[in-house]
Amino acid sequence: MMQRRDVFKLGVSSAATVTLWHLIPRSQRQTISAQASTQISVDWQTSVAKSTVNVFGSNDYEITYPERARDSAYQKLLSQLNIRLVRIHQGGLSDRWSNKATKTWDISKIKAGYSASYPQKPTIVQNIPGWTEWMRQTPDGLLDPSEYDRYAAFCAELVVIINQRLGRNVQYWEPFNEKDVRYEKAGKLEELWRIYNKVAQAMKAKDPKIKIGGPVLTWDEPNRLGSFLQNCARHVDFISWHRYVTGNANESTDKIMSYTPDYGQQVREFRKITKKYLPQRYIPLYLSEYNINYTWDSGEKRQNTHIGAVWFASVLKHLAEAGVDMASSWHLKDGIYGMIDPENRLRPAATVFSWGIKYLTGTVIKTKSDRSSIEALAVRNDKGGASLLLINKSTQLQKLTFTGMSAMKLPNMLPIVYLNANGVKKDAIAKTALLGNTFNLAAYSLALVRLSGSL
Repeated sequence: MMQRRDVFKLGVSSAATVTLWHLIPRSQRQTISAQASTQISVDWQTSVAKSTVNVFGSNDYEITYPERARDSAYQKLLSQLNIRLVRIHQGGLSDRWSNKATKTWDISKIKAGYSASYPQKPTIVQNIPGWTEWMRQTPDGLLDPSEYDRYAAFCAELVVIINQRLGRNVQYWEPFNEKDVRYEKAGKLEELWRIYNKVAQAMKAKDPKIKIGGPVLTWDEPNRLGSFLQNCARHVDFISWHRYVTGNANESTDKIMSYTPDYGQQVREFRKITKKYLPQRYIPLYLSEYNINYTWDSGEKRQNTHIGAVWFASVLKHLAEAGVDMASSWHLKDGIYGMIDPENRLRPAATVFSWGIKYLTGTVIKTKSDRSSIEALAVRNDKGGASLLLINKSTQLQKLTFTGMSAMKLPNMLPIVYLNANGVKKDAIAKTALLGNTFNLAAYSLALVRLSGSL
């Protein structure tokens, strides 16, 4: 597990505040004293969206390596995190799970992977990344038209294997992954949509109950989404796309933090485009991959630190407030991106997803901050109570003052948990600290307050 050390006890009492003050270097005290408080308002009477466990999903490819997937320590962590939405994706999955000699799926490999995976029994999104290396392709990597029907049948057979022969009842399917850039560059985007339509019809013929989505865009490109919907609207059950911030590991942390509101804007824009082409149907929106850096070998490490945890928390806030239906981070476990490292230790981002699943589902409440680097996510839980997540995306300790909290009937002491450079610490906070007193939030840190009272 990640190293855990005591962090400051913030706002529990005047004595705790004094303790915090004396722990701050003298050189910073004048700056903090002169700094104006950030005003956070929470309007408990105004809801903006609904948040479900499907917002706090992730990707997994350990399933394609059954001997790794069945690792008991990994299984225990999956149960602990309780990720409720898992997208199965690996770039070489179509070849790993098929037999080049027989040119069909290898059911023994698929069965082994599924049997070894997911003790928490999540909702599965099964991605098929694309055609196999033994299917004929053009010199620029496009599927040869002579293979369209075979690829459609190939995808349909996987539905039969997983849902009928293995009895897994997987509902969500993506029939390819990030093919849009290559096809658009070749001037053949409509050919990709032709493949999608063929595949969707073949898959639905085998199991009419499944939901098929796409176009699994490389990034949130609105014109490509419009083209997809114009050509494929009849066969679309959900929209999916990907978005990473940068390919440069030297991009400033301020820059990557400033980008997080754009994730919410993507959802709103895609909702608008989808309604234009499908006004009579509600189409779920699914951000099926996201992280800080799209280049795995760039040297980027922030996604694996407390800075990455703060970044994920902010992204999740904006996705939840925009009403995204599903989202899956990239991803569960590996040495570069995973919220679980290769030695089965939880990285800080794992805490954020665990908080989301336990405390941040329900009715999302309107919040406002007068400083862009300080954010709040307020959620009234479906089973009673409410939660407030506070996010400091800046390099400095910040003073926060709250309005709107008096609308809550709160107990005198509230559970709170902090995440910052020193780790994670559970504590308690007096309600007076949220009802007028200044609250201190460390640089690049989070605080989750559980508001157990009724509205």
